[in-house]
Amino acid sequence: MVADAHQHSGSGAVLVGRGAEWERIVEALESAKRATPSTLLVEGTPGIGKTALLDVACELAHERGFVVCRAKASLMEQEMPFAVAQQLFERLLPGQDGEAAPDWYDLVSRHLTADAVEDSEFQSHRSIRDLYRFTMESAQRAPLFLAIDDVQWSDVQSLRWLNYLVHRVVKLPVVILVTRTPGILATDPLLIAELEIYSERMKLAFFTSSDVAQLTERMLGRTPDEKFTQAFVDATGGCPTVTRHILGVMRERSVPPEADVANDLLRPECEKLGQSLLARLNRQSPELVDLAKVVAVVEPSDLALLAAVMDINDGEATQRARQLEGMGVLTPDGELAFAHPVIKNTIWSAIGYREREELHARTARFLHHTRAPALAVARHVLHTPSPSGAWAVEALRTAAGTVIAEGDARFGARLLARALDEDLSAAQRQDLLLRLGLAETFFDPRMAAVHLEEGMIGLDDPQEALAAACRLTEILYFEGAYDSASEVLHRVMSEIEPKFPAAVEVVRLQERITVPAPAPEAGQVDFRQFDERQWRRGDELGRRLAGLIAEDTSNRGEELALCRKAALAALSGGATSVLQHPQRIFGVLNALLRADETELVLRHCDEILFEAHRQELSLITLIGHSLRSRAHHHQGSFTEAAADAELALSSARTAKLPSDHLGHVYATDAWVRAQLALGELDAVRDALAPFDRSENLPRTWHHTALLHARGAARMEFGDTEGALADQLECGERFQSWGRPNPAVRPWRSFAALAHLRLGQPKPALDLALQELTLARGWGAPTAIGRALLTVGIATGGTAATPWLTEADSVLRRSPARMLHAQVLLELAATRWEKGQHDTARHHLAEAQELGRQCGVEVEPDRRLAGLTPSTAPHTPVPHHPAPTNAAPPAARLTALALTPHELRVATLVLEGNSNDEIAHRLTVSRRTVEFHLTNIYRKLGVRRRTQLSSALAGLVPRT
Repeated sequence: MVADAHQHSGSGAVLVGRGAEWERIVEALESAKRATPSTLLVEGTPGIGKTALLDVACELAHERGFVVCRAKASLMEQEMPFAVAQQLFERLLPGQDGEAAPDWYDLVSRHLTADAVEDSEFQSHRSIRDLYRFTMESAQRAPLFLAIDDVQWSDVQSLRWLNYLVHRVVKLPVVILVTRTPGILATDPLLIAELEIYSERMKLAFFTSSDVAQLTERMLGRTPDEKFTQAFVDATGGCPTVTRHILGVMRERSVPPEADVANDLLRPECEKLGQSLLARLNRQSPELVDLAKVVAVVEPSDLALLAAVMDINDGEATQRARQLEGMGVLTPDGELAFAHPVIKNTIWSAIGYREREELHARTARFLHHTRAPALAVARHVLHTPSPSGAWAVEALRTAAGTVIAEGDARFGARLLARALDEDLSAAQRQDLLLRLGLAETFFDPRMAAVHLEEGMIGLDDPQEALAAACRLTEILYFEGAYDSASEVLHRVMSEIEPKFPAAVEVVRLQERITVPAPAPEAGQVDFRQFDERQWRRGDELGRRLAGLIAEDTSNRGEELALCRKAALAALSGGATSVLQHPQRIFGVLNALLRADETELVLRHCDEILFEAHRQELSLITLIGHSLRSRAHHHQGSFTEAAADAELALSSARTAKLPSDHLGHVYATDAWVRAQLALGELDAVRDALAPFDRSENLPRTWHHTALLHARGAARMEFGDTEGALADQLECGERFQSWGRPNPAVRPWRSFAALAHLRLGQPKPALDLALQELTLARGWGAPTAIGRALLTVGIATGGTAATPWLTEADSVLRRSPARMLHAQVLLELAATRWEKGQHDTARHHLAEAQELGRQCGVEVEPDRRLAGLTPSTAPHTPVPHHPAPTNAAPPAARLTALALTPHELRVATLVLEGNSNDEIAHRLTVSRRTVEFHLTNIYRKLGVRRRTQLSSALAGLVPRT
């Protein structure tokens, strides 16, 4: 039996409490030498020893003759295809160990070069297969040990290859060992979940009583009492760092590990440990106790602040701090930090409330007098009794603005609420109420509405009144309180018109977007009053106006180019600024989806979700997942769409939203659409059950969107008349509210198909042609392609061929792969009926290939009975010569389309850095830099780095 404490000769590391993991790794290595592969997944919190275990495992594998390939995933390289795979196989470069390169090396190396960045599904699948064959070839030459640290940050292609390998590796000497930190947002959670399913998981635990007993014996030289070890584990939680620290203190004091001592020194709570530590400090010097208390409460950034709060000189403060460092209370790096949070918390708990309050007050006053940053002052004012004075109000207000701008609205609201406890003038109170209401928008909309309403009373500044009214309207929009929103907007319009006439058009635009009014023509807005420089200037007012323009143009289905530019301008502040405006997130990202900019939507959703999860914003998380589900559905990635929709519904339950809340309804809409595409009709029926009690859903934006989804579901259930009624009702609402764009919801196409099923071809064709006219006016390929498909189906027979051919041509510029597959199936049927069998086979093969890319099995209908897809090379089919009126994709999306990493690389290029210099400054490989540059060139429509300066003129700062 292997001992539970191991010290490897190569590493010198002592592994305590890792006996089971050690044995399993050794067993896996021995089994692999007998051609029985293993995949091991090591999980644990940061600092618990995952990397140390990986180090020892690599040394064990090397000693047993394995070829060790090791990689460490990183956030910077998670967008670069096969970055982790490249790290692994760098060990197998030709010429090392005097051996020739494996037969597969030349083939695989082509997939791991900077030029091989083609982001197509076919290329990715081919690369994964070639890497798999390369791995198998290498394993046949010598046993192979693949180790990946922090696998959760691996790039998607490497994760897909790893899962492919794990599923298929059999009867080969291969061991795969990966580490993962649970709770960290993975590059692709679904791929990580798949890896977990097919791996043997080993979760590293904190120390048990047995581990503590063994370590105690090694450190103190005595076998501890069983009661002592249990009490010790209760007090420390089994944290390895704290355990070693406290045992060191016991060794220093010659405390024996006995039961009576455990009862005296250790309790289930850490207060006893803190009192013991304070008693020890007090015996050394009462001044050390005072210093430890100040460090626990004040967390001073330097010795000057520490000395000022304690009213001693710097030299004395330095001497006392060094004593605490030597005793193991503070870290030995001079940063005035405790060796472990347990120590800090226990000392802090021993300090009385009044004493803590006075320490914070003295600290705040000193920081104010030394002109410290407002946030540093405000953190201490927050814990002091009021009133403190005008300087405290200013510090709290300024600090709140800073933290809210950085995305921490909850903390900003706490600072503003504390400022309201001071003695304030009427103007100061009004300003603070407005700021507090804006901050509460993120996490407590009902209180936000209360504070905004109170703060708007008697507001003189028209710009402030406009900002507050727009934010209050957003809150009422999500609550479905349209009448209240309209009342607020009309009130502010009458108040600001004499002072700020230009803003009236903005308010009208806000109302048209927010309130579903029966007479939209009454709210017409003259866009000529909005100078493009005004909404592209990059400040908050400009982004707000840009968001309104983007949403309104997409609703009306006009000026696609303007919609794209305005949407990007609205998002120019990044995820943090968008988080402050839930309605803007919905409006702008939906506008981009309607414009077929799905990749941009997915990127912004990822950034928004990262920030929303970090700040625990349930509503924003729900919105992000709902929109990401829609983007995946738009692309035909229905499984991913269903996963995001399920996460959105989970967020709705977490936020305890009622079933008729906008967020809950939109999440249900996303779920129904995804499940319909996957053919899961029972799941659809269950989701729609709460909304089937009444034929007439409420006349809100979100219920109308769900009405469209319910109509599609009824068609699948065989209720054609109900489906038609839902679609026509959906259309009547959108028409009356001034939202004719078929990209909003293609209700005409769905209603036309219902008419056809009911044997009513004339109204079907009329609706299809109406949609085609509107879609051409909008110009997005997906909207045009869907309308052309519907016209072709409604026309029927050989007359449908020109419409379907044009739809095929248009959709080749669209991300909607499954819609394109439907068009190809219809084309195949028409070609087959005309006797053009070879062309029909080509169309069928292409449709099935698109289905495979989306993970969907495309089956021909009865009209194509006997038709099998062609295996011959595809011959392009002549396209319909008529103009499609589809807007071309945006050639340049400027710096707004670049990811944060890409923007940083572009900035360094403009500063004159070479690729090697950029790689050194960013601590990444040269290939990573080349990968980012390739993406930058593609997005900006340039060919070389010398063209970047003009492409990014005025958008990236120059040095």
